[in-house]
Amino acid sequence: MVLFFLIQLILILCLICLFLLVFTGVESFSFGLVPTLVISIFFTYFLSLLILASVHKLSRLLMKTKEGDIEGIGVVLWTIQATTLDIALTLTQKIMIHSILPDFVYRLFGFKRRKGVSILTKMWDPDLLDIGENTLIGTDTIISGHQISQGRLYRKKVIVGKNVSIGGLCIIAPGVTIGDNTIVAFGSSIPPNWTLDSNSLYGGVPVKKIKSFEEDL
Repeated sequence: MVLFFLIQLILILCLICLFLLVFTGVESFSFGLVPTLVISIFFTYFLSLLILASVHKLSRLLMKTKEGDIEGIGVVLWTIQATTLDIALTLTQKIMIHSILPDFVYRLFGFKRRKGVSILTKMWDPDLLDIGENTLIGTDTIISGHQISQGRLYRKKVIVGKNVSIGGLCIIAPGVTIGDNTIVAFGSSIPPNWTLDSNSLYGGVPVKKIKSFEEDL
């Protein structure tokens, strides 16, 4: 937590300095205070996204261990990734009021979006998420490629198949694989490294298979 706070503080101070530089530059055009402030905020927002995404990508490239137990400098690099993404998403929520988080933010941070994917929640470790076409992930669901337990950081890719529907308020832990055409009910929890069959309905904490759609065929 201390490391996260320090990195967050440093990045926020850098973004404040960036805003002041942009504001000074825009002010020289004599647009007036309000237009200058609005233009400066939006210019700073987009420049901030590019800078944060660049720092995020550099830290990913420097990490020798992408999955499994992360130790030493890897923890610092991952913390930088988590912090830059968190700040970018927070800025987006503040600027884009009443809007779903735009896809381009996740793409900047390593998420490879496929056709028809609809994500109504905040995702962590976008570079470790593989989500198939025409998949829906509901509001306030937690989908993460990392887990911190007893002070140890563990990362594993999350794979979600095609035509999957995941209800709101679900928890999807690292290493989970969900087969094609599967439905995960509202409020369900999937523990780390579990595999859910294709063409099935799951629900519960932890999830249990409720039915197989193949049985209806």
